[in-house]
Amino acid sequence: MNQINKIYINGEFVTPKGTETFDLISPVTNQKTGEVVLGNAEDTRMAIAAAKKAFTTFSKTTKEERINFLKKLHESVSKRENELVSVMVNEYGGTLQFCRMSVQNAISAFTATINTLESYDFEKTVGHSKVRFESLGVVGIITPWNASNSFICNKLATAIAAGCTAVIKPSEMSAAQTQLLTECFHEAGLPEGVFNIVNGLGNVVGAEITQHADIAKISFTGSTLTGKSHC
Repeated sequence: MNQINKIYINGEFVTPKGTETFDLISPVTNQKTGEVVLGNAEDTRMAIAAAKKAFTTFSKTTKEERINFLKKLHESVSKRENELVSVMVNEYGGTLQFCRMSVQNAISAFTATINTLESYDFEKTVGHSKVRFESLGVVGIITPWNASNSFICNKLATAIAAGCTAVIKPSEMSAAQTQLLTECFHEAGLPEGVFNIVNGLGNVVGAEITQHADIAKISFTGSTLTGKSHC
């Protein structure tokens, strides 16, 4: 039985303050395969505080430094491609072909963002004015249960490219996939607080993210109903 009892805040795996659990059910057998401990509003506020603190220095990183971080993420995720495919097949119930495609999309998110960033100019002259694009702040990333890791990698890659830090709320139904992906991210060795991941329900963790004053931008993929209620 798979027991997922950690969330990721400020560069380390920590025990959540929340105590509620969510059963992980195999879509193939309809049997319980594990459970995940859900973070609560306090956990979310801690993650946001860590991201806010990290933003003060991360927002000042150069384009070259951000590219290097993206390369490290690409390397660490690529090394565990087969494991990421396997856990997605088991937890999501997709075909092997689809799950391979989804994981490859997650991995390619980093290279695609690197390619964009290499040719991107953060300062442009428009007429007689100079326009500078600056990092916005802490980004709240909320992802759905299908193609979970692909959404997380794509959204996080662009946030890092922009010099933003992130608090990620993945679907609680994808906890095993998220756990493995978080291990990959941790191995990449990014500065503490640049990304934080809190398993939890949308009406608890998601609501705190969307309502918190220190969240500068929301990147949400999900149902229209949820989007209207939280965003």
